[in-house]
Formats: sequence, structure tokens, C-alpha cells
Amino acid sequence: MNKSKHIIIFTMVLGLFGYSQSNNLTSSPYSLFGLGVESNSGTGRNSGLGRTGIALDASYGLNLYNPASLATVNPDEFILDFGGTGEFVNVSSNDLNEQSSTYNFSNISFGFNSGGNYGIAFSLKPASNVGYALTGIQSNIEGSTEQFITNIEGSGGLNELRIDYGRTLLKNLNVGLKASYLFGKIEENESILTTNSYLDVNEVNYYRGAQLGLGLQYKLKEKHNFGLTVDFPTELTGTQDVVIGKYSNSAYSLLEETEDEEIDNFSIPFNLRFGYSTKIKNILLAADYSKSFWSNTDQSDAIGEYVDQDIISLGASYSVDPRSHKYWKRVDFRMGLNYNSGYLKVDDTRIDTYAASIGLGLPIGKKSLLNVSYTFGKKGTTQSILIQENVNTLNINISLSDLWFQQRKFN
Repeated sequence: MNKSKHIIIFTMVLGLFGYSQSNNLTSSPYSLFGLGVESNSGTGRNSGLGRTGIALDASYGLNLYNPASLATVNPDEFILDFGGTGEFVNVSSNDLNEQSSTYNFSNISFGFNSGGNYGIAFSLKPASNVGYALTGIQSNIEGSTEQFITNIEGSGGLNELRIDYGRTLLKNLNVGLKASYLFGKIEENESILTTNSYLDVNEVNYYRGAQLGLGLQYKLKEKHNFGLTVDFPTELTGTQDVVIGKYSNSAYSLLEETEDEEIDNFSIPFNLRFGYSTKIKNILLAADYSKSFWSNTDQSDAIGEYVDQDIISLGASYSVDPRSHKYWKRVDFRMGLNYNSGYLKVDDTRIDTYAASIGLGLPIGKKSLLNVSYTFGKKGTTQSILIQENVNTLNINISLSDLWFQQRKFN
């Protein structure tokens, strides 16, 4: 594929990403908390491997789980990576059972290695998603037998615009640097209905801020691969727009309107991740552990509390012969397990998630891949006042690879 085709595809996908960001990208009730639920976005094979990647290289496309992996992009190689995610959710509690579906872009990324000196990648992807609805909440008007009904809807989320850089520092040791800019808005609309009036409250919170991260990868005896990443804590500054209006006797009156009011900053915690991978003949094994120190942020929520978050990920893949001329011998078969303790505790219960995934890496041409994965996850519980989500996630990702930087030779 030539350069002009890459640019055309990248521009089209970027436009579609902008369209997708204007719609609800999750239907999780737990997106009511904080800045929403963490995005499941990822590149290439990571989704099918239980979201492992700290110790994986770039042999199957870009790996944004560790910036140091960009040092392993082949010399003069250009990679364009983009994909989408569909979530099909069943939400249940003691007296509730509902189904919903949402769709979102997982990432738009491109990276290259110029002359084998270093690897660099640029990415735009969702960082958190908000999409909840609380409808038909009935309450009594104080001092009266009359009732009012409240409906609350939330949407939006944060995006991450980021650059990753990786290079070889010493033999078998790669280092990387990540710089991210987080930005986005979270909108909540509350409507209060009585017999004779309708009150509408619209709040839009805007957040923005930068974050830095480091990565290391080390190969021991060409068989054992170790990875480490660090994301430093940061503060996201926030502002709020509020519009309050009232409908009474078919007439609308504006009660309050404010813009750019400062609100409390949101703290992103220190995050530490470790990874290990090894290859036994044609089988790749990977394991990651991640810890986020949310309790150090001293943040509070009206309903829950922030606690330290632990994530354990396991992945495995198998291909008969990646260099074979026969198609099915080059197909990469993947599976993974993931446990996420969550960073919220509601009614003394953690909102944790268990997930299992399977996936395929289907060759397109010599080096490009179509990555497909399916994940089933269970989040939360029906105990106490909580809700359980059974989430079916389908990820489709395309990783296009080409040589760009070689000089043409003429006879």
C-alpha cells in the first residue's frame, strides 16, 4: 500500500472517530461514578490476549501497552492501526433485567521506525466513557401528597491524544517515553416533572490535563522478556457550564445560566505495571500485573469511595508457522483471562470485573493483519443495592504495515 492510500484511510477513520465521540459510547450504570468507566480500547492482538502487552514487542503491529516496544518496530516500517468495539450488555439486579448495545472506535494510531534508530507512534483513543440513564425516580413533594418524577441521563467521556517514543538503549534493553493529553466533557441532564411544571437542569463538565509515562523492556537469553511501565500522577482541571430552565403553562423561563465555572480537579493516580512473556516453540505466553494507587488521591464520591486498583492479565497465542506461504499456518490463535479489582467500593463492595477472551490474527498480505477478538466479562454483583453487568465485547482491528523510508534505487 502506498503513502497516499495510507493518508486517505487515516483521514476517513479520523472523521468517523469524531462522529462516534458525539454519541453514547457505553451503557454501563457504573459510568455514573468519577469520569466514567475505563475504556477497553487497545491495538492489535492485545484484546485477544486478555489485555496483556507490557512485555510484548511490535512483531504483530503497534503495542501501546508499553512505549518501549516501539523500538522493536522493523526498520523503515510504517504501521497504520485502527479498530472498533461493540458492546452488548445485560444489566441485572434484584428487580431489573435490561439489554443494551453500544459501538465505539477503539483507537486510531500510526507509527514508524526511521532507519532502525527509534520508533515513534501517534494515537487518538477514548480514555473513559459515560452513558447512563436513571428514569422514573418517584419522590414526594415535602408537605404534600403530590409526587414528582426525576429522569437523569449522562453522556460523554475523556479522550487521549498521545505520542509514544521508544529506542534501544543497551543490548536487549529498550526504553520508552509516553506523553498524553487528556480532554473531554461529561454532560448530565436532569429533568424534574410535576403535575404543572417541568424543570430542566443541564450540567456540562469539561476536563483537561497532561500525563507522562515511562517504559522498559528487557530480553534475557533471547527467551525471557520482561516489561515495566510507570504512569505518573496528574491533575485534570475542570470547568462547568450550567443551564437551568423551567416549563410552566407551556411557557419557558431561564432560571440560571453560568459558563466556565471552576470545579474540583480530578486526580489521576500513580500507576505501576509489570509484564513477562516467553515463547515455547510456536506458543507465546504473557502475564501482566498492574496497580493504581487511587487511595492516595484523597478523592471522594457521594455514593462510593476510591480504593487501590489491581489488574491481573494472562494471555497465550499459537501459530503453526508465521513465515509459511500457506494462509492458515500463519493465522495467530489467541486466548486470555483478565481480573480487574476496580477502583470503586460501593456499600463496602468492590466493583470488580472478571473477563475471558479469544481472538484471531488473520493475515492480510505479507505483514498486515485483521485482528478479531471476543470477550465475555462479568462486572459488579446483584448483592445489596448493586447491579451486575454481563458484557459481550467484539473487537475488530486492522493493522496495515508497509515500508516507507527506503531510498529508491535505479539501474
